[in-house]
Amino acid sequence: MTPETKKKWINTLKFFAAYLVAAWTFLQFVDWVLNRYNISPYWVDILLWFFIGISPSLLIYFYHQERLSKRVIKLREKIIIPLNFILLFLGLYFGFGNSDLGATTKEINYTDESGKSQTRTITKEEFRIGVPIYGFENLSNNDSISWMRYGIGRLLKEDLLQNKSLSPDFSFYTDTSTKIEDASIFNDFYIDGSFNKEGDRYSITVYKRKSTNGKSLKEKEFKGEDLLELIDEISVFVVENSGFVESKDLRYLDYPINEFMSNSLEAVREYIEGNYTKAVTIDKEFALAYLEYAKQSLHVSRGRLEVQDLADKAFKYRYRLPLQKQLEVYIQRNLAYENFDDAIEQVKLQLEVDPLNEFYNHVLFSIYGETKQTDKFYESSARLFNINQSPDTGINLAMAALVNGNDDMLIEEIKKYEFLSPSLKMFRLQPTLFKGDFKNAEKLLEDIKLHFPYTKYRAKVYDSALAYIQKEGYDIAKLKKFEGTYRSSFNEQEQTYWIDNNRLIQYIKNQTMHALIPAGEHTAVSGFLNDQTFQHKLILNENKKPIGINFIQYNYKNQNAFWYWKEDEFIQNAHKAFDKGDLENALKLYEIAFKENPKHGYLPNIIAYLRYIKDNDEALILKQNEAFAGDYGPRKFWLEDGKFYYKRKDNETELAKVELLPISENRYMDLTRLGTIMAFEKDTSGKMASNSYSFIVEEELAFEWRDSKSNENVKNYFLKDD
Repeated sequence: MTPETKKKWINTLKFFAAYLVAAWTFLQFVDWVLNRYNISPYWVDILLWFFIGISPSLLIYFYHQERLSKRVIKLREKIIIPLNFILLFLGLYFGFGNSDLGATTKEINYTDESGKSQTRTITKEEFRIGVPIYGFENLSNNDSISWMRYGIGRLLKEDLLQNKSLSPDFSFYTDTSTKIEDASIFNDFYIDGSFNKEGDRYSITVYKRKSTNGKSLKEKEFKGEDLLELIDEISVFVVENSGFVESKDLRYLDYPINEFMSNSLEAVREYIEGNYTKAVTIDKEFALAYLEYAKQSLHVSRGRLEVQDLADKAFKYRYRLPLQKQLEVYIQRNLAYENFDDAIEQVKLQLEVDPLNEFYNHVLFSIYGETKQTDKFYESSARLFNINQSPDTGINLAMAALVNGNDDMLIEEIKKYEFLSPSLKMFRLQPTLFKGDFKNAEKLLEDIKLHFPYTKYRAKVYDSALAYIQKEGYDIAKLKKFEGTYRSSFNEQEQTYWIDNNRLIQYIKNQTMHALIPAGEHTAVSGFLNDQTFQHKLILNENKKPIGINFIQYNYKNQNAFWYWKEDEFIQNAHKAFDKGDLENALKLYEIAFKENPKHGYLPNIIAYLRYIKDNDEALILKQNEAFAGDYGPRKFWLEDGKFYYKRKDNETELAKVELLPISENRYMDLTRLGTIMAFEKDTSGKMASNSYSFIVEEELAFEWRDSKSNENVKNYFLKDD
């Protein structure tokens, strides 16, 4: 290197170093301005990549500045410098073209409970800080507090949800490798910790850890006798170390958690463990437990009356809840009473405030399923995922993509994150099968079972699906026989099947849509291997007419089976007349429906009820109901507004509240559990007794109903209390 060349390189590096210092100083200033005025932080990233991206052109300029200042430009420089800027601007466009470059906050208008118009500034959802929370380690030998392994995280999430600049999420993971794998995909840090109890004092150590390696970035120990007060202190610690800065415009109410949970720690424990029945038994004003119980009951269609009763109790004690939870109570109550227009309007308004709220989106996705809007399901899920990449929004997007037929998009999106979390390859199985790439699907399935052995039992359904379509091919016409609505014999849940986007779609009422893959002549499968998989076995009568579905749920090591009756147009027409109160016409239609569906065991009961009330006056039936009303051990029968109701509740069982309909002088049916009859009989002791009869579907009996006076697992016979 000549002295002149060396000098030019030294000067170039000096100028470039000065440029880097100036650029970094400018970036610090811009970052301060953006934070001060709540402007998108993406501008810092854009400027950073711009300053880095123009480096090649600057180096050329600094090295040849004497010549270039005289406007002597060579051909290579005429090509390289413009090309550098073109590639840079293209990269910035594709990298940040879909990013929100405006304010990080927005104003929302709402009407409070008193009817006054209010305005509030909140952080836009795409700028909220993700806060993954995981299980806490129990350092004691005290099993009575083992529920806190998950309880601390659950309670912490509930508390942090009040801050609309954060997106807290809780997962049950306790091993470090899984936490890192899960958190590092979308977040910079995660929260976990440990706890102990000596005497009446709790000690909880909380860690903020780096998501990529689990290294502790911040830690603090909290001690005290009141667990819920400690949760409040921990939430303050998390907020302070999350990166959120409170300002004049961005302030959030922080209700003490014991105000909107329960003052009873035992009730809180039952709530955390999902035992909402026990939680509200311990604390009869536990509004949050009533709300979650109502949501759960609607989700699984336990019964209209039960959901309404729970929603009413949540509404009664709603004043104990933060504003957001109070709004959820209003929506849940409208859903319970089937005021769908009001519920939809409220949900849409609240999604403006909190578009990532799991409950609001669940209601919205359920509406899309009810109206068979697969495209809306996909559009909403994609928008949520773009706003906030998280495991929950990712699973929603995967379900919606499968339903809408966007297999290629789903595969490509999964591959972006799969190197960070290899378990995500599980979600590539269904789209690969739908694409007809059976060779790669077979290889993928074997790879999943090898590296994630806990999926083997759930993978059985896809073993059968792969074997079937490899032999028979994928012919959507063969699945057309599934189309229709099916009603559970256990509760009021309905499933609807139809064909769209060249695949069979299933919608479970009050839940969401799923795409099914053929696995046999009369069988289809669905579900993700990381959670649950399902087998849908269509049942035909001797005339090859579909009469039901045997719905089997595969878990980690066991399975649960449920029976659903197909309700054809004859049955649906009879139901419509019944719901309208046109009982005379309903009787005729049910008799026609039974001739068309002789194996539907519940139809004779409805016919018997309609005939019984036609042949007997109201006064006689009322007297009959009054004679049977009372407590029979855990069973309670009572009259309310002239109607006869039943509910069973004990330490092991709680059934939904149902209205009983008389089918004879001492027997009753209900429209919630179609497979059950309640009977009142004289015991040998002379006392009145309550007995129940269940109808069992058995394949070896050609799917006939079999009358059974007892159930091996449940005691069905109780004497009336004195």
